[in-house]
Amino acid sequence: MIERIEPLLVGFAGLFEIVLLLLLMQPINRTQVAPWLKWLVGGAFLYHFGYFIRVLLQSEDNSSAVAMDKVAMGLLCAGLLLMPSAMLHAALRLRNFNSDEGLRRDKPDWKYCLLYAPLAVLGYAAWLIFNGPAGNFIASIQPLTIVYLGWLTLANVISAVVFVRVGLRVSDPIAKKFFLLMSGLLVLLTLGVAVYAVGSIGTRWEPVCRIAVSMSPLIPAVVFVWFTFKSRLLPVVFEQSIIYGGIVLVVLLLHRLIVTPIMISMRERFDVDFIIIEVLVVTSIVWWIRPLRRRASESLRFLLSPNAFHVRDSTRSLALEVAQRPVVSIDVHCDWFVHQLRERFELSWVSIIHRSFDPNNRELHQYVAGPTNPEPITLATGSPRNPNVNENSSSNRSLTALLDHLKSTRKSMERGEEETLAMSSEMELLRCDVAFSMQYKLIDGMVLFGSRRRFDRLADEQIKSLSVVIDQFAATLQNYHDEELRRHAERRSLQQEKLSTLGLISGSLAHELRNPLSSIRTIASLVSEDLASENPNQHDLRLIVSEVDRLTKTLQRMLEFAKPAEIENVVTEPDRVISRLLSIMDYYAKELRIKLDVRLNALQAKVVASDSAMNEIFMNLIKNAMEAAKDCREARVQVESETTDLIYRVTIADNGTGILPDRLANIFLPFETSKPTGTGLGLYIVSERVRELHGTIQVTSEMGSGSIFVVELPLGESGTL
Repeated sequence: MIERIEPLLVGFAGLFEIVLLLLLMQPINRTQVAPWLKWLVGGAFLYHFGYFIRVLLQSEDNSSAVAMDKVAMGLLCAGLLLMPSAMLHAALRLRNFNSDEGLRRDKPDWKYCLLYAPLAVLGYAAWLIFNGPAGNFIASIQPLTIVYLGWLTLANVISAVVFVRVGLRVSDPIAKKFFLLMSGLLVLLTLGVAVYAVGSIGTRWEPVCRIAVSMSPLIPAVVFVWFTFKSRLLPVVFEQSIIYGGIVLVVLLLHRLIVTPIMISMRERFDVDFIIIEVLVVTSIVWWIRPLRRRASESLRFLLSPNAFHVRDSTRSLALEVAQRPVVSIDVHCDWFVHQLRERFELSWVSIIHRSFDPNNRELHQYVAGPTNPEPITLATGSPRNPNVNENSSSNRSLTALLDHLKSTRKSMERGEEETLAMSSEMELLRCDVAFSMQYKLIDGMVLFGSRRRFDRLADEQIKSLSVVIDQFAATLQNYHDEELRRHAERRSLQQEKLSTLGLISGSLAHELRNPLSSIRTIASLVSEDLASENPNQHDLRLIVSEVDRLTKTLQRMLEFAKPAEIENVVTEPDRVISRLLSIMDYYAKELRIKLDVRLNALQAKVVASDSAMNEIFMNLIKNAMEAAKDCREARVQVESETTDLIYRVTIADNGTGILPDRLANIFLPFETSKPTGTGLGLYIVSERVRELHGTIQVTSEMGSGSIFVVELPLGESGTL
């Protein structure tokens, strides 16, 4: 029974120590780990690895097995010599331990290399092993046994004394417990080795004592690593070691119960060493069974690759930044995210593709970081920030097909995997290594990864972690969209409240203005009656009366501000209205030294609208254009009209300073103004009048070049559309 348990326990100890050692050597941990801790764990691993090989080969008697057994003895001997030196190195380094600093990595001091002087006898030990009796380690190194026991006892006693003194000095309870525990473990380990070497060899207690002594180096190594990293590292080690250790235990048990008897029988019949054949068979099984091959590949990649922890930490920090970073706009946030993914995970390119939020307009938008694929399989044209994807090209048809597939499966896909055979041609065309689904409420998109600059691939666990981060990113986009809708609703509500307030005060305002306007009209009419009809001032007086009548109608509209105006069923000639307005505005233009460039090319055109509505529209637009251009060196305002396809179009352009982009989107909203004394109602009233006339108004502006307003109204005839 002992013979069957021994290889399992020793194999598990060796596996545990190699996991510890590989994790200690990771770049993320390397700067925090003192050299003596690496040598301590490394010595324990060499000891158990050599011991494990010897246990496996103890029933073999062919020449290759004997040679491997001698090599294993050499590894075992190296581990035995290295561990006491590393322990003494640790004790001397920690004699001035400070609880606040922990087990920090001290500056190199080469005099500590003298502690490893006993390793010099390793060559002599190897000579004794290769010239000694085969299969008997104790007999082979008999000349060194007393010397080694003396060195082991000296190193462990000194280390235990130092640890006791440090433990009694420090105030931190965890550190105190650690040092006192280490001193006790060293005393027990020394006594155990002495009892085994002196009193148990050749007795019936030898197997039990041998197993106890062989497992003892694992305990100090685990305790030291635990105290160095506490909860940061050891859970990972335990999790992986238990999983892989369990597999090793099962495999070894099956090997001992099934394979070993068969191999002994085959060797007796054919006189062939089947160890190499067994290794080839196991390797072939792992290679041909895909789950085993993938799991073995990922395990080796995680344990041996210095990039594994970098990907894990990058994923964690990116998730934290996605949660904390404010969303300025969808475009800016997506552009930031693709660049973060590319830089953090060392990818050749990254792309985000998503459909528009509007259910009636599901065009694709894309954001790219890094060089995209060359023509004709370019991912998109134009700026990488929010270009519309042309779905007619072959590559963009592949994008659409891949997006639809990811939407239905909601799983990430890797190129070349069996689960992605349905989309293999699309991913090959796009040269995409990994495709992530990005689905959340109205968010309908995906994230594509190009190849890694390391020419390796992300592991399954890394891809799953990134999927979580991408889902989190999709949620932030949806939350921003919901917040934008809420802000728009609040803005509309506030505007309605302002308009309601304006309606309340419009009655008293109209009352205050009607009386002086009535007086002005009466006086102008009386003066006109007193003057002769051929008097040149008659034209000005008629303009005064006409403008007073227009203001009176405007006051009446203020009283009805809360309800849509009824369109008068009359026909007017817009060019005639503009021409009359310009005769008034000409005085204002001369005062501001603005050149008016008028090109009225639709003198016969008619639209269904009142003169007052036309006055209100064009007066506001022309006056705004003049005020925008008045500070320019050569101020100019151009007014041009034309008719096309039953549409009357007026273009009013200025060469002013232009409109800021953030104001351009809200320019037709009420109370939006950039003028210090403006009310913010002029362009709102213009847009309302154009809408009431079933027309459209558009604006384009460029900072430093001016603005262009285009009004389009449907042509009418004889008072009908």
